[in-house]
This record gives sequence, C-alpha cells and structure tokens, in this order.
Amino acid sequence: MKRFPLLFLVLTGLMFSSSAFGSATNCPTGSYTLYLVASFTCTSGNLAFSAFGYSSSANPVGSVIPASGITVTPQTQDGNEGFQFQGGWNVGTTGGVPSFQDSVVSFTVTSGAITDLHLFFNGSFTGTGTSFVKESYCLNGPVAGCLAGNSGMITVTNPPPVFNAVVFFAPVTSVSVSKDIHVDSGTNGTASISQVINTFSNPEPLSFVLLGSGLLGLGLLRKRIVKR
Repeated sequence: MKRFPLLFLVLTGLMFSSSAFGSATNCPTGSYTLYLVASFTCTSGNLAFSAFGYSSSANPVGSVIPASGITVTPQTQDGNEGFQFQGGWNVGTTGGVPSFQDSVVSFTVTSGAITDLHLFFNGSFTGTGTSFVKESYCLNGPVAGCLAGNSGMITVTNPPPVFNAVVFFAPVTSVSVSKDIHVDSGTNGTASISQVINTFSNPEPLSFVLLGSGLLGLGLLRKRIVKR
C-alpha cells in the first residue's frame, strides 16, 4: 500500500507526458482553398497560422495546378506542428518540348518561441527532369522586404537527392514562409512531387515537466525495488 502513491505518480506522469506528444488542431484537412478565405487563421498546439497565399504557373498552358487541386493535412506532433501538401505535381517531355509546373504556397506562423523550421518532400525524376522545393523565410516579419539578417532560404531537391532540410535560429515570435514547388521535365525526362511537409518547432515546457516527473518516479520506484 505504501508504494501506491509513488506508482500513481509514475503512471500519471507518463500518461500525461505521452498524451502531450499529440497536439490538438482546428486546421482543416482538405482542399487548400479552405485556407485562402479572407482573414483565415487556425491553430495547432500553441502555433497559430495565418496569411495564407497561393499562385501557380505552368508550360504548356493547361497544366496549372489550382489551389483546389492541393490537399492539406495538418501535422500535429506536439511541439513540431505544420502541414503536409499534396498536389500531384507531374510533368514529362512531349515531342522534345520540355514542360514545367510551379506552385508558390505562403503563410505565417506565430507563437511565443519558434526555434526552427523543417522542410521535407518526396520528389522524383528521370532523364533530364528536376524536382525541388525552395523555401524563403523571414523571422519576425513578412518575406517581402524582409530585414537583412532575418531572411534565408532552405532547399530540397532531386537530383541530387536532398529530401530533408532544417534551419535553427534563436527563439522568434513569428516566421513567414514562401515555398516554390517546382517540377521540370527538361528536354528528355520526367519529374514529380507527391508531397511537401513543412513543420515548425515550438518547445512546450509543460510536456518536458510531465515527462520528467514520470521518469523521476520510475527511477525512485526502481530504487525502492532494488533496496527491497
């Protein structure tokens, strides 16, 4: 009976710390047009997303991917939230004539302390094709006219196979991003992108406190068992 309070502490700490790894969101899963409504905002964990934008182009004409052709799925891993974009970017050379598709997705994320951003994509190619995502970002300001020292760019590309990119920075309250999603067949090839994932890290102290209390309880319980 004397061990019950300690065991209860262990189980409670681990239960809450485990549940903290999945964060709640009111960001919708569905067409990107849901995000392009005027003044639209949504949250995942304690990150708020707003100022969504979109533009697209293609050659030959007729291959433009509309916002309604992009599916958005919120990523809700606690302390590392963001979005997955799927749009079926896919081009090929026809009669020796190259073709390309280009989409630009932009938004702003705000919170008390954002410490890094991650970019991942699944891009493939054959022959002279190329697929890439170039993401411009601005810390504590909009991408357009970003102050010197607050701006940067990360890129994922195939070829060469670089599927993940990450940038770390001192905690900021907002990050604005603009993703250029591009596939180009070249003169004799194909290129495609099936998904683009963009997430942002925002450490939540409560999660670490709860996890720490659970691990501490386990350590104390193990010590008691060894002594007995």
